[in-house]
Amino acid sequence: VSVLYWEGGINMGTAGQKNKAHKHGKHASKSERKESSKGRVMKLSGISRSAPTSVKGGLDAGAKMKRMQQQQARVKTKRSDKVNMMRLGRKGAPKIVTFIPIGDTTDQKVTRTQIQTACDPQATDMESIAHVKSAKHHQTFSFLHSTDSMQDQLDLAKVSDVIVIVCRVNADDEVDPNTVEPDLPDDKTLHTWYSDIGLCIDDTGRQILSSINCQGLPSVCVILQGLNLVANAKKRRHLERIHLRYFQSIMTADVVPKVFCSDTPEKAAVALRYISEQKLRSLKWRDIRPYFLVDQCSWKDDAPPTASETDGSPVKDLCVSGYLRGRPLSPNQLVHLTNYGTYQIEAILDRDGNVLKQSDENRESLQYCQVPDPMEGEQTWPTEEELKEAERQTKKKKKLTEKKMKVKVPTGFSSYQAAWVADPASFEVLESEDEDEEDTPMDAKSRATTKYSRVSSAAQTDVEEVMGGDWLAKDEAMTDEERVAEMQRLRDLSTDDREFPDEVDTPMHIPSRIRFQKYRGLQSFRSSEWDPNESLPLDYARIFKFQNFRRTQKVSLSTAVDGVDIDTYVTVVLKAVPVGFVEEWQKRMEAPLVLSGLLKHEQKYSVVHYLMQRNKEYSEPIKSKTRLVIHMGFRKVVANPTYSDVCKGDRTKFARYFHADDRFIMMSFFAPTSYMPTPALCFQPITRAEKEGGAEMPFVSFGAAELPNPDLLVLKKVVLTGHVYKTHKRQCIVRYMFHNDEDVKWFQPVEIYTKLGFRGRILKSVGTHGHMKATFSGIVQGHDVVCMDLWKRVFPKWTTAAFSHLAAGAQDETSDEDEEEESEEMMEHDA
Repeated sequence: VSVLYWEGGINMGTAGQKNKAHKHGKHASKSERKESSKGRVMKLSGISRSAPTSVKGGLDAGAKMKRMQQQQARVKTKRSDKVNMMRLGRKGAPKIVTFIPIGDTTDQKVTRTQIQTACDPQATDMESIAHVKSAKHHQTFSFLHSTDSMQDQLDLAKVSDVIVIVCRVNADDEVDPNTVEPDLPDDKTLHTWYSDIGLCIDDTGRQILSSINCQGLPSVCVILQGLNLVANAKKRRHLERIHLRYFQSIMTADVVPKVFCSDTPEKAAVALRYISEQKLRSLKWRDIRPYFLVDQCSWKDDAPPTASETDGSPVKDLCVSGYLRGRPLSPNQLVHLTNYGTYQIEAILDRDGNVLKQSDENRESLQYCQVPDPMEGEQTWPTEEELKEAERQTKKKKKLTEKKMKVKVPTGFSSYQAAWVADPASFEVLESEDEDEEDTPMDAKSRATTKYSRVSSAAQTDVEEVMGGDWLAKDEAMTDEERVAEMQRLRDLSTDDREFPDEVDTPMHIPSRIRFQKYRGLQSFRSSEWDPNESLPLDYARIFKFQNFRRTQKVSLSTAVDGVDIDTYVTVVLKAVPVGFVEEWQKRMEAPLVLSGLLKHEQKYSVVHYLMQRNKEYSEPIKSKTRLVIHMGFRKVVANPTYSDVCKGDRTKFARYFHADDRFIMMSFFAPTSYMPTPALCFQPITRAEKEGGAEMPFVSFGAAELPNPDLLVLKKVVLTGHVYKTHKRQCIVRYMFHNDEDVKWFQPVEIYTKLGFRGRILKSVGTHGHMKATFSGIVQGHDVVCMDLWKRVFPKWTTAAFSHLAAGAQDETSDEDEEEESEEMMEHDA
């Protein structure tokens, strides 16, 4: 029993004794099932008339049998999945083994040759995908090696069953075998480099391993080249142990890599045995979709190309072949070629060219956005149904208002502070009172509340024209000194935003009521009303809104079972592929070509949200609306995302920067929807000179998909500050927040506060230079700072384009055309 000690003795606490809840396991107890039923009645079928026709839900006579059947079905499904995973490589599709090099001196082709020769000495194809059957292990492998490009390595990791990480140790380095091995950090991230003890992984290798790990890691095997050249046996054991500890520290707990050497045929055979017998990891985000690695690609026939129905460009039908994996593929589904776009299926053929499935009229459309109707926002006379609905909503809102109870809180608490009281039951409840809230400055002005605001079409950016403009020419014209100065400017702005968040200077040459006319005051950020359909940009007329996205995903997954079975070698005929595809693909013959199926509605654009985390190796500030290359599962887009705080409600606070010490943040942009779970990787585009020099796009952040929600309010906050000029008890004269008396009268309804915690309001304007008289909930001191919070809604930019090698310009190069949003607004007002 908890007790409270007072001066006069001991009083019993009000909390009372709290006992531990019974641990009944993962199943639901009878009381929980009875509580969850909430008195609902379930009808029983197959019972005689004399028997009762209904009983309480969850406690009926057949409930136990039903639960047992469901449990047996789950066990059967798990066993079937495990058997299919064990059969991979033995029957049907071969096991894909990819060799990824780490380090500039590593030659992954040599290791592939050693492992492939150990599997079958007659297998001599070392340039392309080689399907090799091992008579000893009774398995079939698909051996292939990646290029030195990190983007190609990521694409291969998406479809690989086993990744062989190849590193090369330097036998000439003098490493003391008695050196004490360092303690690896608990957060599984190495910030210090241990090359002096023999670790042969450079900065680029760390970036590659980090990106693959964040994307989803399949089964892993590590092979060290040159280990056989180390003469000292103790040194060899030391190198194996330090590399094993490193890979165990950066990978997840269920990934237990082992370190091997393949310099001799005997050691190569040992590594091959581990590859063939190790347990394969399942990646859920790719297992819910059909996919395969393309090993053959050609045009369907020699017929001349035809004109495309969309833009009139020449197109032809393309045939791609491979072993189907994941889920069954339907000819009515849309498919996506990574780095080359989304297409429709004409037919699915078998190995002999016979038609397995043919598409019909139920085939999914390539339409990714809606066509806006300019007359949809016109004001019309409401119908009777609309009047009745408005009356019903008014009564419902009035009823909710009457139920509101006013909570008595300690002296000095404002209504905003009272809204955050965690336990209102501990305070005295008074009678409900209806108080008219003061209109904010934005409410005082008449605003058009049509569904789509009429904005100039010239201000909108069309998705087909996103690659236009002269931003590339501007970037190429910048000198090295200008580029360094721009990076330093971003660092300074990021530091200022961290030290003084959201604070802005009141402009002197523009009235504040004009400069901040898009902003409004909120009495409570959590509970103040804000219509999500108010003053929407025209881009919102193009996107789709899902009424229940979780239900849509569940239905899409349940219906995606009809089609060609997995582990089948298929040839998919794609419709209307641009004729420039083969030429681009032949330039990148060593790069992988991956085909993946899209589930229903995954091609539709909406406002998507991703929960992101910073890559600790990247220290540069990331500004909102900065151009990024984003991997979304098998697909890639180029977009300018906005950042905001993580929130599960209907609104969140806009973040100007993704700081290096921010743990999590929400990223929002226009993009095709993706069913959960879908990983996301973000890369910062580089300049053309850096690209030609062999540099890779830096890996900046990673995360996972959340529910798409166009109604999520991303609110940008600005804080206007003023200084105390004169003070008398709770009243004071504030200056430098505004510079004319009209601004003071305009913002008078907005609540103000001080940095020491007092809240108040503006009483009146004093003079003509922006001085104002204010009163607060406490005695204001002269060194205190008076603040006013203003909010406006921020929308993402429609600059999203699908990443494709067939695009007219380079999409992985940087752009320096983005300017400060505040400066743009001020320039617009000046104009």
